[in-house]
Amino acid sequence: MRLYPTSILVSLVYGATLVLSAINVDGSHATEPASEDNLDDLSPIDDTNAYHPDNHDCPLPCVDYTNTHSWIPYLSVERLNRCKAPMLLQFSISQPLDDQHSTILIRSCTIGSHMTAAKIANEKPVDNPKKDDTLVDGGSLNAAPACIIPGTPVDTKLSVGKGDSGKGDAEDIASLLEGMTKFFGAKDNCNEKFLFGYYKQTVASIYIGPGLGKSTAKSGLQAFGKYIGAEASATNQTVAELCGNGRKPEQVFGIAIDTTGNLATVQKAALGWSKGTCAIKGNIQATGEFLSVQVFDLAGDDAQFLDGHPTPPSTPTPSPTHAGSSARFLRSLKHDQLFKRAVCKYMRVEDGDSCTTLSTRCGIRGADFLKYNTKSNLCATLKGGDYVCCSAGDPYKPPAPEPNADGTCKAHLIENGDSCDSLAKKFGVTVQDIEKWNAKKTWAWTECKDMLIGYNMCVGPGLPPMPPPQNGAECGPLVPGTKPPKDSSTSLADLNPCPLKACCSNWGFCGVFPDHCTMNAPKDGGPGTKKPGFKNTCVSNCNREIKENSGPPDEFGRIGYYEAFGMDRECLQLEAKDANTDGSYTHIHWAFASIDPKNWKPVIVQGKDQWSDFKKLKEKRIVSLGGWADSTEPDKYNIIRSAIIQNRETFASNLAQFVKDEGIDGIDIDWEYPGAPDIMADGKPIGQKTDGLNYLRFLTVLKGKMPTGKTVSIAAPASYWYLKQFPIDQITKVIDYGKGYLCLEY
Repeated sequence: MRLYPTSILVSLVYGATLVLSAINVDGSHATEPASEDNLDDLSPIDDTNAYHPDNHDCPLPCVDYTNTHSWIPYLSVERLNRCKAPMLLQFSISQPLDDQHSTILIRSCTIGSHMTAAKIANEKPVDNPKKDDTLVDGGSLNAAPACIIPGTPVDTKLSVGKGDSGKGDAEDIASLLEGMTKFFGAKDNCNEKFLFGYYKQTVASIYIGPGLGKSTAKSGLQAFGKYIGAEASATNQTVAELCGNGRKPEQVFGIAIDTTGNLATVQKAALGWSKGTCAIKGNIQATGEFLSVQVFDLAGDDAQFLDGHPTPPSTPTPSPTHAGSSARFLRSLKHDQLFKRAVCKYMRVEDGDSCTTLSTRCGIRGADFLKYNTKSNLCATLKGGDYVCCSAGDPYKPPAPEPNADGTCKAHLIENGDSCDSLAKKFGVTVQDIEKWNAKKTWAWTECKDMLIGYNMCVGPGLPPMPPPQNGAECGPLVPGTKPPKDSSTSLADLNPCPLKACCSNWGFCGVFPDHCTMNAPKDGGPGTKKPGFKNTCVSNCNREIKENSGPPDEFGRIGYYEAFGMDRECLQLEAKDANTDGSYTHIHWAFASIDPKNWKPVIVQGKDQWSDFKKLKEKRIVSLGGWADSTEPDKYNIIRSAIIQNRETFASNLAQFVKDEGIDGIDIDWEYPGAPDIMADGKPIGQKTDGLNYLRFLTVLKGKMPTGKTVSIAAPASYWYLKQFPIDQITKVIDYGKGYLCLEY
């Protein structure tokens, strides 16, 4: 505790009753829930190395552009204002940011070297759910047309449109465009269609249709960046798009900038492009300017089919531009995208597919593809969810979906732009089937219109899938590395319990505040679901009622701290003989004895002339060691740390002997605070991951060495933030009493 001039502690919690992120006290990761009924089933403590998003203004750096689950989640647009560095963002286009009933989940990372963000503290990388080979068809990286072929380069022009006011910073825009270029240049982002950016008052969005190769993004972003740079500024809204003139949504490309910070505006532009609606209209007027770009058309080679020209051979030789195609084709065989039955070998058509991409995925020549698929005008009428033949035989008709061998459903990772209508068509089921397979079972599933991108859902019957991991999650099933429960008796919500059995929110955050503890779950909702219009709900250890874990103590106790150092003041001095100011104190603590680092013995330095009178008091006389100054000041903090951690036996023996020699009643340890991640010395945190365990070990040894009838106590922090590093439920079994709430008088 922190003691100030003339401060006296006037409140006491007597009888030791004190009320991933999380680790067990032996340092292992805490995954299984602690029982409320078994007092020996103790709650975990906080991992000092855990990353807590709200403690940092900016998200972590964009290290892995292909895995947005390694980015940091925020739950409101307003939260982005704290960061003054450029950020990439990913969020749903179907959850309007300006609608209070929307579920806002923004995954974000910091671009470039603007590192106001903290360094990555996680010991384990976050698995990329896009690469999960248990997903239906092995995931979109095996099926997205742009992941199969690069497309045919076509020279074209983007139309430019502008708003009528404002002046944005060209350098701010350039930072966002650079990050977007890196994102779409990453190999395993070949399935991505949307991306957003945020920097100060500048926001951006980009859409690239699934019928265009991802190199289109680089060409378009570079051309747009040169245009903005030449202008040296931008109006409140600037748009460049390849849209209209009969273009299907799969062939549309667009970039939008808003310099007023209106993220909802660029979200609407991206949503419109995905539906084939152009953004240059209304307040955004065409300038008559055009940007020369190259788009990479995935359907560009379909004319070869009509002319009878072959597509690449059935076993193509990988090249730098096709390197991923061959590998993904081989993986697709493992994932049973090709099935040999009485019917033909077959392939499901994805949005954006062309005869060229399909024949490449089939591994056959174009002429053979048309021979096996005799429908007239096939290449012009391909639709996502249809099936084509890759060999001779009868056309394929998909059977009803079945669970996996382990009983889990066929799982799909929800992508931006997905809808139940499109997924029902894609997988040959109905919207009603999808609702039935997910309602009340799948994590965070409420209904089709509120699907959360980046979460798993069922597209067939069976047990619900595990949700993908999320960087920054502290509790619940979203914590990276979490395994499914061993049996159905354990709820997903109870995995990875919070330190001190604190509340866990549906987003995987621990705490004791309303955002963590208030229950906003729908009446018949499944695990991890919340009511519309609410930002959070609690999923485990919910609510904040005070629970008694024992009856009242046998006798009342009141503690006061006598400030021995107060005798150095010019006024307001209090002599030890008068320490019990109103006669109501039962325990008087001497604040503070020092520790001699030469022999680890307690010594009375400050107020030494008062020590004799202190020992004559009739109340329980306790010597306290530590305090804020001795625990945190650069030239002192390591003394109490070394005494407790490296010199446990010697220090404990010396304290016990001091009690005997001086005839006092107990020892009080005020170490502030073991494991604290934000108390610094020389620019580095003082606290370490193992502090809590070492503290428990020391107190156990000390209590064992103390004379019969003498007490051991501690000062415990009242705040969750500092207390969560304490194995407090085990410490309370060792000590005689603890102080967790301090009233300070100045």
